[in-house]
Amino acid sequence: MSPRKRKDDTQQLDLFSAAPNAPEPAPVLAQHKTRTQPLQPGLFFELVDANEPDTVIDADAQITDMVPFGANGELGFIETESVNAMVAMAGLSAHTQRAYQRWIVRYLADVNKMERRTIDLKELNIALAVNSLGPASLKGWLGHLKTRKLGKQSIMQAKASVVWLAQLMADIGRAEYSTASGLSRVKAPRAESGQREGTWLTQDEVRQLLRALRKLDAEGSASVARNTAIIILMVTCGLRRDEIATATWDDLTKQGRNAVLKVHGKGEKLRTVKLPDMAVQAIETWKPHHPNPEAVTTSSITDKAIWMFVIKAAKLAGLPRVTPHDLRRSFARGAYEAGVSFELIRQSLGHSNIATTERYVNSVLELDHAATDIWADTLGDDAEDDNAE
Repeated sequence: MSPRKRKDDTQQLDLFSAAPNAPEPAPVLAQHKTRTQPLQPGLFFELVDANEPDTVIDADAQITDMVPFGANGELGFIETESVNAMVAMAGLSAHTQRAYQRWIVRYLADVNKMERRTIDLKELNIALAVNSLGPASLKGWLGHLKTRKLGKQSIMQAKASVVWLAQLMADIGRAEYSTASGLSRVKAPRAESGQREGTWLTQDEVRQLLRALRKLDAEGSASVARNTAIIILMVTCGLRRDEIATATWDDLTKQGRNAVLKVHGKGEKLRTVKLPDMAVQAIETWKPHHPNPEAVTTSSITDKAIWMFVIKAAKLAGLPRVTPHDLRRSFARGAYEAGVSFELIRQSLGHSNIATTERYVNSVLELDHAATDIWADTLGDDAEDDNAE
């Protein structure tokens, strides 16, 4: 993932990286720096390959790679003409890119009865895409998704990805804009709404996860320090993995006595999160392993790599399947149980709407104080009296 560009076009450096025998670093947290001082590298750096290449395209890729080949007049195309849809997505958030890539491939494969692995979004066949864009096809596909028990949010996201594809075909002159407009008017089937099922970790389970990290790479003190800091940031601050992957050393500052992190969230929204002492200490422990925390780096950790080591550590710890987002959920749930208001939790999570936060937290039933217990407690004495008779 490329370093973030700021107004002065100076590159920032990645938070998470590692190299042996790094020089002794200065303290992580400094007073707020002015724009005239050099910007710092990203917090977390890639140490090893993530087994599977990241599918999110580099935002700095040549935009000319997107231009289709063999144009054949207005709204014309030849059967072999292709477009790089991955580059076209470069302006979207990493989360949206992953979702759209998944849904577009699934849509084209389902509608055309093809194997998903045969569809390459880097060389997407334009004829295949355009011929698949029809209201009837989209409506039938969305209905199919409902039969697969997908929720309202997933179905709406799937629809948005197909509308985006139609818009792309119009933007490159291979379809009419009315096609995208027509698809946007397709009514999605009614489906269940609410927070999908997930895993919420207790404090003991988080400790198990952290212990498993040390076993996962017993010889790699750098990766253990990095991954420990990442998990602590997710579970104590509620950060998304995308937000951690793009965090920079310059985002770490102090406001009075408090350590804070400027978080670059979804939709280009910036928020400030207070760091607990545990998170500060974890980052301090990681910093000596960073190969070059004072200069520009280009190998920041990817959100895919974060996903991989969390999944592996949870499995090694004997926990149910745990994803990075489950750690974010655990933060929200823990804060709620500690009596923190929904508004403060919303601010920490970066939600635009407090209703989202309420669904996020309330998706686990209060089993120890459930409403279903009320009648049972009320009727208990009468039931005993009936048995006595």
